[in-house]
Amino acid sequence: MFWHLYIYRLKVVLKNKPLMFWTFGFPICMGIFFTAAFSNLDANVNFEKVPVGIVQKTVNDEHQSELFLQTLKEIENDGTKMFKPVNLSEEKAEKQMNKGDIYGYYILTDKDITLTLNQKGIRQSLLSVFLDQFNQAKKTLSDIQQENPALLATSLANDIGKQQNYIELSKKSTGNNSTKSFFFFTLVGMSCMFGFFWGIENTNDEQANQSANGIRLSMAPQNKMIIVLANLAAAFTVFIIELYLILAIYHFGFAVDFGTRWQLILLTCTLAAVTAISMGMFLGNVIKLPLEQKTSLGVSFQIICSFLAGMMVPDVKYLISRYVPLLGRINPVNLVSEGLYKLYYYENIDSFYINLICLGIITVIFVLLSFIYERRAQYVSV
Repeated sequence: MFWHLYIYRLKVVLKNKPLMFWTFGFPICMGIFFTAAFSNLDANVNFEKVPVGIVQKTVNDEHQSELFLQTLKEIENDGTKMFKPVNLSEEKAEKQMNKGDIYGYYILTDKDITLTLNQKGIRQSLLSVFLDQFNQAKKTLSDIQQENPALLATSLANDIGKQQNYIELSKKSTGNNSTKSFFFFTLVGMSCMFGFFWGIENTNDEQANQSANGIRLSMAPQNKMIIVLANLAAAFTVFIIELYLILAIYHFGFAVDFGTRWQLILLTCTLAAVTAISMGMFLGNVIKLPLEQKTSLGVSFQIICSFLAGMMVPDVKYLISRYVPLLGRINPVNLVSEGLYKLYYYENIDSFYINLICLGIITVIFVLLSFIYERRAQYVSV
């Protein structure tokens, strides 16, 4: 009976042309607009110097400080200086780092040089890699001086002291550092939330107090949960195919670089699809309004989530993550877009799994709430 209901629900879903457009056609149209707006974005991106604080606590070994600062200032990328060192006290450096004016700061002492960071990112990785290579080169020269000082007079010493291209060393991501991809990540997150409408449509057709279809289903001699599961499976099948096609069109048609971790990308979108449908089912059950008004509320909710995820103003995403991080953890659009961002840019993706866990928790909560409500739904008369 389940498969019978599932197949017929698929036919009903596929005949819903308005929802088919909004869940598939509209994201494609948005992709066209994004491509037109951001097609030359990557070509026009110029490397900006990385501002970094310098806290000098050196008393005796000033030579080490001078060597470090000189090397830091001379590092270039395609003829452009990579770092912009600023001398600060430790208190000012900490404040400016928290404000975002600098990406970190080095503390120079007689014993060693340390780096302080407050978050992870491409520029923070540049600072870390630079310090690691500087310390490695200094140790190598120290070992040579102790074991065979004569080698210091050869060109070997100069080769050891040379720094490599830090962009390539630190940029161990799976993509090509496309700025356009960032905006499409948020668009994918928004597209995943269109499953919200399929959930609302399901509840409208299941509840006897919301539609004529709901009255007929409530009178049918069939377990209500089987009907709910069949409707959920049908909506998920159609919507997940739509999402996969959207990703394919973005990648192959609009030349959006998503990186190479496609298994995790598809897993994220699949989980987000279940999240969106279950949220739509729960809110469709709880909110006692006509279908059109519930759909309007869904659109408003989706736009707000997309805005908070940085789709319209990227700086909003930074402000949310800094001042209201919990809001970012419960925003499905932000969890999807940030997850795709981490898969694209980060070599170590441990933090990506935190996003996935948060998305999974939201999914479980709404699925359980939807099922509990559906099981308890009763009507005095039909």
